[in-house]
Formats: sequence, structure tokens, C-alpha cells
Amino acid sequence: MARKFSIKNTFIDLIELLLIGTTVFLLVYILVGQFLEVSGSSMHPYLLDKEQIIAEKLSIKFDPIKRGEVIIFWHPKTKSDLLIKRVVGLPGEIIKIQNGFVFINGKKLEEPYLAGNIVTKEGDILLEGEDYKIAADYYIVMGDNRAESTDSRYWGPIQKETIIGRALAVFYPIDNIRLLNGGK
Repeated sequence: MARKFSIKNTFIDLIELLLIGTTVFLLVYILVGQFLEVSGSSMHPYLLDKEQIIAEKLSIKFDPIKRGEVIIFWHPKTKSDLLIKRVVGLPGEIIKIQNGFVFINGKKLEEPYLAGNIVTKEGDILLEGEDYKIAADYYIVMGDNRAESTDSRYWGPIQKETIIGRALAVFYPIDNIRLLNGGK
């Protein structure tokens, strides 16, 4: 027997579809990914001001954070702002800023993602020529546009538990769509 068309049944189906869709969206948003807007020029030229990105949250639970990845984390001082920076130093390493370069365990860090004229200067925490030992479960992060970035040089390392995800892709503006972090 065919089901009779009625406004009541259509309305119930629409509400049901809306609830299912909202539930799926919220689960994906909370557990898997998050949409964010880049604010400022600290990651220029890799990320531009006002670009819309997707942060992927799942892999940080089972895949270790690696040097060079771009991550999203809670600001270590305010705890209320999300920031996006590049991982430069890993737990247990010794980092030093000297003559405009970053050194890890005594070796100059190759940073092919930086523009050719970028110089890394000291901050309030990471001082020129001084070794800094990174504690377990902490990371040193810096913006690619070092002159315009407030980062670990100024407020120290970030705790692993403050990291919410990896930058996955730029989805807006349309002409800038691309995968980030090697498509991880």
C-alpha cells in the first residue's frame, strides 16, 4: 500500500533529516575537524590573512607531532585564543637561536618553508646564543614570518595537551584551495 502524502509526514521527515544532519556535523566538528580563519601575517607566505582552513583533530591522538608540521593550539598565556604556528622544536631537544638561525642539538635547522630573507631573532624566553632544553610533552613553535610572529620565543614552549590539531587544507578563497602539512 502506498504511503499517503501529507504535510505532517513531510514535516516530520524534514525535522528528522535536520536532526540527523546536525548530529553528524557536530560529531565530525568535535571529533574530526574544525574550520578556522587565519588572522594576521605570522605564517606568511604559507598561510595568508583571512584564508579559511580545516584543522584535522584525530591524528594527533595516535600519530606523533613532527617538526615542520603546522598545528593549531590554545594560546599558552590566554588559554582562550587558537593560534596556528609551525613546530620547530620537539620534546627533549636543545634549541638555540644564533646569528639569525635556529639550531637543534647543535645543528643548524634547515627551514625550506621560510622565505629567503627571514631572520630568526631572540624573544623574551629564547635568547640569542643560549641553549634551551625542551621538556617532555612540550614543543617549540614559530611563525614562518618571524618578524611578525609572537611565538615560543616570547611565551615559551607549548604543552602537548593544548594542541587541538594539524592544519589540513585551505578551502577559501577558492583560488587558494590546497592541502597543508603534506596532505596529512
